Amino acid sequence: MTFKKNNKVTLIIVVSFIVLLIAFMIYELIARNTGMKSLMGNSITTSFYYCDDNSYTLSDNKCIKSETTTANILGDVNLDGVVDNNDLDLLNKYLAKTVDLSEIQLMAADVNSDGILSVGDAENIRLYVTGHNSGSEYLSKIGVSIVCPKEYTDKNNVCVKETVVDAKYANYKRGDINLDGVVNTTDLELLSKYLKKQASLNTVQINVADYNNNGIVDNNDLYELEEYLNSEIMKVNTLGDINNDNVIDVNDVILLKKYVANQIKLTKEQLKYSDMNEDGVIDLTDVDLLAKTISDYYQVGDINLDGKINNDDITLLQNMFNGVTVANKVQLNLCDVNLDGVIDINDVAVLRNKVGSNTKYQKGDVNLDGKVTHEDVTIIENYILKKTELTIDQLNYADYNGDSAVDNKDANSLAKAIASKFKVGDINMDDKVNMIDANMLSKYIAKIIELDTTQKLLADVNGDGKINASDLKK
Repeated sequence: MTFKKNNKVTLIIVVSFIVLLIAFMIYELIARNTGMKSLMGNSITTSFYYCDDNSYTLSDNKCIKSETTTANILGDVNLDGVVDNNDLDLLNKYLAKTVDLSEIQLMAADVNSDGILSVGDAENIRLYVTGHNSGSEYLSKIGVSIVCPKEYTDKNNVCVKETVVDAKYANYKRGDINLDGVVNTTDLELLSKYLKKQASLNTVQINVADYNNNGIVDNNDLYELEEYLNSEIMKVNTLGDINNDNVIDVNDVILLKKYVANQIKLTKEQLKYSDMNEDGVIDLTDVDLLAKTISDYYQVGDINLDGKINNDDITLLQNMFNGVTVANKVQLNLCDVNLDGVIDINDVAVLRNKVGSNTKYQKGDVNLDGKVTHEDVTIIENYILKKTELTIDQLNYADYNGDSAVDNKDANSLAKAIASKFKVGDINMDDKVNMIDANMLSKYIAKIIELDTTQKLLADVNGDGKINASDLKK
């Protein structure tokens, strides 16, 4: 009977253990699956603060760095640790203007704390030294109160300076290990390198690298992140998102353009989202279509693609029109500000009106840079020679003599006005007449360099209307 009873107890224990084990496994499986669902693509870490600099410590969401320095005693003018006749003598010498005191010495000497050193402070120290250390609030503090340099405060008889900066508020997706805002294969590669000790991670990166949120960064995080990246969620992509960052932007155009030019190779997945017209061929037509798609995300006139239409766009459009800057496909779709199908000088004028700049320019400031220089003269001359075009605004400032026509009279008048601001001979217009100007004149006479109209006026030193060796001698 005893044998059977023992077998029955053993059986109950074994069955109970198996039931508990199965329950634990089910719980772990549910917890893991629930965690994975919450982490798929959109889950964000619990908000946390961190400090970049290791010399700072985190306290109440602030980064604090403490520095200490030796505390001094009120009345100890010579900073030797005691208040005696030596301090009184030193203060009297300072009042007699025979010695100087440092900042901390001045603070120690100001025993009545009025911000001014006077015979009153000396008298208080004298009274203290002679045993009269009571009778007023000032005397009771001499030899007792702590004096700290500016920016330092007394904390338990230690002068402490705390530098406080706002901690950075980190709010990143789990798995976004390189902290670029998206979770992709780049993060997987970085985590793999970290686990192999081939790369280091900062505090924030380690936090988001703990993909399963169990407090440890290990291969389990690597496997679960890889499983996530291989999931159906990540396979849902948008045509044109070639770099797979969930954003269609200029970076995708650059990739596609380089591929069409045989400068780079794309993966099968990337090629799948590069065929914009879905004709089975990836060529410049797809580049143009992608550029048009991206330009739909921006306002016409937002040429630098920063989400704003301002003077920066005006300058960029002007530079593009003058051939200083080359526009990419996306920018070209945003340059036709007046929507007439042609990108020309009228778009610059319309964009300037659209921005509604309140900047007031001087007559002669043809390039609208806020300054009237010899460069403006050159622009007028190039306009007269039909080498460049000017907007309506620019033509207004180019009409220097106000006769409603932009011609050589304006260029000559403006050149003379600018030249009159400098000494004759100051060819480089640096407010100095020296060997540099002589060298420029010599090279011009030798036909090595060219001078503009304003510079020629300054080079005619003897005022005979000619630029030759006679001017060089002057």
